[in-house]
Amino acid sequence: MSRSPHIVLLLCDNQRWDTVGMLGRTACRTPTWDRVAGQGAFFDNLRTTCPMCAPARASIFTGLQPHQAGVPTNFSPVMASGEGRVRADVHGLARPPLSTHLREAGYHCLYAGKWHLGTDNIHGWFDVATACDHKNRDYSAWCRAQGIPDGRVFHDPDGPRARPYRSRHYPHMTVPHTGVLDFPAEKEFNRWVLDHALELLENRQRDAPLFMVVSFEGPHPPFMVPAEYHDLYAPEAIERPANWDPADGEPSFLEGSYYRRLRNEWGCDFDAWRKPTAVYWGFVSYIDHLFGRFVDRLDAEGLRDDTLLVMLSDHGEMMGQHGLWQKFCPYEEALRVPWAMRWPGVIEPGTRCDADLSHPDVAATLLDAGGVDVEALNLEGRSLLPSLARREPPPARDCFSQYNVVRSFEEGWHGVENWRLIYRRPWKLALHENGERELYHLESDPLERRNVADDASAAKVRGELEAALLAWCRRTGDSFALATP
Repeated sequence: MSRSPHIVLLLCDNQRWDTVGMLGRTACRTPTWDRVAGQGAFFDNLRTTCPMCAPARASIFTGLQPHQAGVPTNFSPVMASGEGRVRADVHGLARPPLSTHLREAGYHCLYAGKWHLGTDNIHGWFDVATACDHKNRDYSAWCRAQGIPDGRVFHDPDGPRARPYRSRHYPHMTVPHTGVLDFPAEKEFNRWVLDHALELLENRQRDAPLFMVVSFEGPHPPFMVPAEYHDLYAPEAIERPANWDPADGEPSFLEGSYYRRLRNEWGCDFDAWRKPTAVYWGFVSYIDHLFGRFVDRLDAEGLRDDTLLVMLSDHGEMMGQHGLWQKFCPYEEALRVPWAMRWPGVIEPGTRCDADLSHPDVAATLLDAGGVDVEALNLEGRSLLPSLARREPPPARDCFSQYNVVRSFEEGWHGVENWRLIYRRPWKLALHENGERELYHLESDPLERRNVADDASAAKVRGELEAALLAWCRRTGDSFALATP
């Protein structure tokens, strides 16, 4: 290969691992995921560093843990501008994203779609950024100009269109209400992002390698989708999950948490969740269709053979399982997400990797592909390219995840505790800030139905994992280790 490859990242929001069609776990169909995985590699055990949008994305774009990147929550008080000046007025990245290093390596860096990592910084880090979610609401203005309702219904959170999709009580977060898009499908927000992305691809700088991100908002709720995707799957055919009810030995605070209340208000019986689940799958298939349109254009432009193509989700969704709605929880439905990569001539088609991986590995892999010295950056992630080139799995190692409550803003309604989590196959330990623990043996209990943290037979492994988790907190500068009993 005469020069560095093009690198294209297709990012979606809220897609669970088990929705990928080739896995056969659900009836959900994802032909683009299946195609790209078949032409390259699929990674079965990627866990998000945090089941929230901004912290997860901070890890994807920096190769660091959320607290290291300055984005431990969706409401972080610290950010950095594109020029690197630290500010404290709005939230966002405190460390430069991977585009900074790729630009130094000669890449032309483009971004289309959801950013969620600061309101005034993306234009300093990408050569061109469009359709992003900073202070101006470009899509809202575009909708007005088109004479259609605002496709992002929460821009008018108390309006009649948004009200059915929001909880009845503060802070009025989403509920699993479903609806058919009430304006033409070609004007839907994710389709609008795709149109911007295709325009960027057409107008790219053709004498430099390309780094491009296309970031969709779906299948994140609200579940308002085009009609054909709203009714794509039959609700009555969906089986009740075996872990529908709360697990034995769950933390005491979950019973009174906001996420249990939301689930119970919508319905404890699975029948109330059949249609939301079917529409969630439909939303996944819709985003997959948009992914596919971009991949088709990429290939038609003659870019397939010299492009590292990456498909990724930031976090999952509980969808009522474990008696919980939303994400924020240390369970596989919220944490385990799909990742596929295609790079002809480098990644063997049909590769499957079941190693435990984490979002910082994505940044490290992309930077390595772009010729950046990953070791010099001291990232938390590791590049998978050496292992893929050798056709062997990467060495085993611990992986971590976290969740942080903003006490000054969120305390009083979340009803949950900060937590930290370690994966060390086959075990998974979650340590909550109030001292409660959850320990699951994922091979014998993949649905996490039995917490064995208090079992005498598991005392040794629990102690080892807890010590390793707290040591990781101290090594990475995470104050959680100081606050835990």
